[in-house]
Amino acid sequence: MSEPLWAQQRHMRVWVAIKMGYVLNAALIVVPISIVVIAIIAFFGQRRLGRHRGVSREEFVGAFADNDVPPGIAGTVYDYYKSRAFSKEFSVAPDDDYEGVLSEGEEDIDDDAQFLLKNLDLRMPPDYASVRSETRIRTLRDMVLWLNWVCQHQRS
Repeated sequence: MSEPLWAQQRHMRVWVAIKMGYVLNAALIVVPISIVVIAIIAFFGQRRLGRHRGVSREEFVGAFADNDVPPGIAGTVYDYYKSRAFSKEFSVAPDDDYEGVLSEGEEDIDDDAQFLLKNLDLRMPPDYASVRSETRIRTLRDMVLWLNWVCQHQRS
């Protein structure tokens, strides 16, 4: 003979409560472990960045004087990447590559380009997609020269 409906519902609630307890316990274990793992990865990434030595801001900006790059563009790029490391000794050089020094991929570079354009009050040129696909930005020098190109192609 089967149990009354109220007893079946009670058993179902107990079963759901037990399963929810398992989920909650798992979350209480997985979340802190994930946070610790992410913190360790970030620590070692920052430690690696902190060991990198580039050039001073003046040298970085001066490296683009021959290309008629406004100091504001080169200075903004230098300041942006220097601010990404906690170490005060960290600095960048024009020929630092994104993958090797900064551990960034294409999507990160695109995000950086968007951020730098916004900081420089530049608008994305209409032919951005075709120009960006033809121009592979590999180093900070490439980024500065590309931003200078965008600056020169701004519509009034």
